[in-house]
Amino acid sequence: MGDLGRYFDVSEFTRSSAAAREGLDNTPTEEALQSLRLLVQTVLDPLREAEGPIRITSGYRSPAVNSAIGGSSSSQHMTGEAADIKLVVDHDAERVAALMYEMRLPVDQCIWYEPEVGGHVHVSHSSAGQQRGQYLRCWRDSSTGRKRYATYRPTERAAQP
Repeated sequence: MGDLGRYFDVSEFTRSSAAAREGLDNTPTEEALQSLRLLVQTVLDPLREAEGPIRITSGYRSPAVNSAIGGSSSSQHMTGEAADIKLVVDHDAERVAALMYEMRLPVDQCIWYEPEVGGHVHVSHSSAGQQRGQYLRCWRDSSTGRKRYATYRPTERAAQP
């Protein structure tokens, strides 16, 4: 049993190589812990229950850690509302996003990152209550090398295992 929900422990969300390397504190505030619990209980625990183990590749980030890795100044990771995940079972990021869509999980944002930009899924749940239900796809533009984002709705092809 985890301390954030049925399956997850806070250590999975605070582990950070950047914090260790730079000697930065990555301890979440009480408010961030409450947001992490909400994210876990409403999104990640149900996904884990349906599909199996989930690996958190990035969870809570203190403002100093977020800055050290070049994260967005408005990142929901800093409030405990977001996590980057990969399923341990054989599902690629596109399939994980499709699963969340099919399950109608209450996400604020779900971003499927194609393999060349990480091959993971960023998922957030707003602690304010109202979820945008925004699904995006992120890829690297071959002509500029920059990340590009577009609205994403899982297709029938993506929904197949």
